[in-house]
Amino acid sequence: MTTASLTYPVRTRRWSGVWRSILKVCAIAVISTLVILVGGGSWNFFFFLLACTTFVGSLSLARPLSGSTLAGERNSFLLANLVIWVFLMISEAIFTHNQTTASAAKGNVGNNALYQAASWILSFFALAFVSWFRPAYLRRLFTGPLKWASFFAIVAVVSSPLSQKPAYSLALAFKLSLIVLTLGAIAEATSDGTAVFRLYVALFVGMLICVTAEFVAPFFRPGDVFASDGRLGFMIGLSGTCGILLLLCVLLLWITRNPWFLLGGLYSVVVMMLAGTKGGMVASFVSLMMFFLMLKKPAQALAVSSIFTGIFILCVIFTPLGKNLEKYSESGNAGTLTGRTNLWSVTWPEITSHPILGKGYRASRFLSEDVPGTFQEAGNMHNSFMEVLYNNGLAGLIPIAVINLLIVANLRRVILHPPSLQVRYYAAAAFALYTHLFVWGLVATTFGGAPDNRFMTFFAVLVISMFLRARCDQQYRNAIYGK
Repeated sequence: MTTASLTYPVRTRRWSGVWRSILKVCAIAVISTLVILVGGGSWNFFFFLLACTTFVGSLSLARPLSGSTLAGERNSFLLANLVIWVFLMISEAIFTHNQTTASAAKGNVGNNALYQAASWILSFFALAFVSWFRPAYLRRLFTGPLKWASFFAIVAVVSSPLSQKPAYSLALAFKLSLIVLTLGAIAEATSDGTAVFRLYVALFVGMLICVTAEFVAPFFRPGDVFASDGRLGFMIGLSGTCGILLLLCVLLLWITRNPWFLLGGLYSVVVMMLAGTKGGMVASFVSLMMFFLMLKKPAQALAVSSIFTGIFILCVIFTPLGKNLEKYSESGNAGTLTGRTNLWSVTWPEITSHPILGKGYRASRFLSEDVPGTFQEAGNMHNSFMEVLYNNGLAGLIPIAVINLLIVANLRRVILHPPSLQVRYYAAAAFALYTHLFVWGLVATTFGGAPDNRFMTFFAVLVISMFLRARCDQQYRNAIYGK
C-alpha cells in the first residue's frame, strides 16, 4: 500500500514531464517557422533553428525518460550527455558547407560554417548546465586512459596559433575539447551493461543521421546526383561511414533481434556501394569479417560475406559504381593509391621541419595552398598517423598512439576472457569498429584529425574498452574506477 502510493506519483510526473517537453518543442518549432515565413529569413537559418530546437527538446527529455527524479542521477546524466554527443556527431552532416581550399585560405566563411560553430557553442552551454549537477568527472579528465585524450586536446589548442588560419584551427580545437569533456562525462556515467548498450545506440543514431543526410544531400543540390567518376555526391568518406553504421546494425541486431536493424544494415551497404569509396568499402568488409571472427561464427561470416558480395555485384552492374571502378583501373592510380604516396612524399620535409608541435591543428586543411606538389583539394593527409604528424608533430602522435595501444590491450583481454556472452558481443563489436577505423585510416583520416563522427567513434571505442576490461579484471577496475 505504502509502496504503491510512493511510486505511482513518480511515474505520473515522469510522463507528464515528457509531454510537457514535447509540447515545448512543438511550440518553439511553430514560432520559429512563423518568424522565418514572416521575416523572410533563409531556409538554412530555419533548419538551424529546427535542429537546435530538436536538440534542446531531446535534452529536456533525458531526465524523464531515464526514470530518474534528479538531473544528477547517473542514468539521467548519461542520457543527457549522449544527446550532446549525438548532436556533436551530426553537426557537420546537417550543416554541410562545401568550400574550396583557396576560398578557405582567403578567410571566407559560409553561413553553414557559422551555424556549425553556433551548434558547438550551444552544446558547450548544455554540457556546462548538465555538469552542474554532477561535476565529479572533471577531476578525472587527467587520470586513467582518458588522460591521453585530454593531452591530445591540449596539444591541439596549443598548436592552433601555428596554423595558417589560427581562428579556424582554434574553432575545431574548441569542438575537440568539448568532445573530450563529453567523453569524460559519459565515462563517469557508464556503470553497467545498459550504459554500454545506450552508448552503442547513440553511435547508431548519430551515424544513421550522418549517412542519411549525406545520402540525400546530392538530390537537393544543383547538378548531377552522381559525380563524373561515378560516385554519389561529394562526400568522399561516405562509404566508410556506412561501414561504421553497418557494424552497429549487426551488433544491435545480434543483441535485440529487432528486424529493423537488418533493414538498416542493408540500407548502409547499398549507400556504401553507391558512394563508391574503395578504401571505405575494403575497411567495411574487413571489419565485418573481424566481428564474426571474434565471435567464432564462420557460418554467419560466410552468409554475410555472400550478401555483401551479391549487393556489390548488383551495384557494379546496375549503378555508376562499375563506371567508377573501370575509370580507376584505367587511370593507373592504383600504384600511388590515387596520389596518396606522392602526397606523403612531398609533405614529409614539412613534417621533419616541424617535428614537435607540427604546423598547427588542422593545418592540413590548406595543404593544396601551402605545399607545392600536392593534389588539388587534398584537405588532409589521407592517413591518420601522417595527419597527426603534420598537424601536431610528436606531441600529438604520442597520445594518439597510446590510445590505439590501450584499445587493443583492453579488448584483447576481454575477448580472451569474457565474463559473459553479452560482454563478448560488445567487445567484438568494439574491436571491429577499431579495425574499421584503423584499416580505413591507412588511406583516410579517421582519427587524429578533424573532430568528426569518425574521430568521435574512436574515442567512444576507448571508453567501451575501458568499461569492458573493468568487468573482467578487478585489479584494472580498482585502478581506473577506484572501486
